[in-house]
Amino acid sequence: MDVQRAAELSRRLREHGLRATGPRMDVLAALEDLGEHRSADEVRDRLNTGGRRLPRSSIYNVLTSLVGAGLALTADAGPGAVLYEAGREWHHHFVCRSCHRVFDVECLVGARPCLTPGTDVGVVEEAQVIFRGICTACAAQAQ
Repeated sequence: MDVQRAAELSRRLREHGLRATGPRMDVLAALEDLGEHRSADEVRDRLNTGGRRLPRSSIYNVLTSLVGAGLALTADAGPGAVLYEAGREWHHHFVCRSCHRVFDVECLVGARPCLTPGTDVGVVEEAQVIFRGICTACAAQAQ
């Protein structure tokens, strides 16, 4: 990682209340480089390819801290591994039942929680919407 990128990642981590440790900078850089929705194992594989070996538990701990600080988001795509993505604006997801890709879907409200329950359950901090169906590419291929 070049000096300029390391300085930028370090600054962002500190701005979000985290110490700029090597593992945090490496995991955040890997998550940003990979793009889209990635599992902790995919992040680990990316780091291993770059010569940086971190224990799986460390990667999970770092991802949890990044999510807590607002630098990464989880993508709740249903059963299977938890997926992570570099933090951006709050949004939802569409999961294709055919190709299993996960697509970002803009939140119409733009902030969490974008939905409220019909009964008083307490203070709602977030609501995730998962759309499921067949994506446009798979639907076109099926025709």
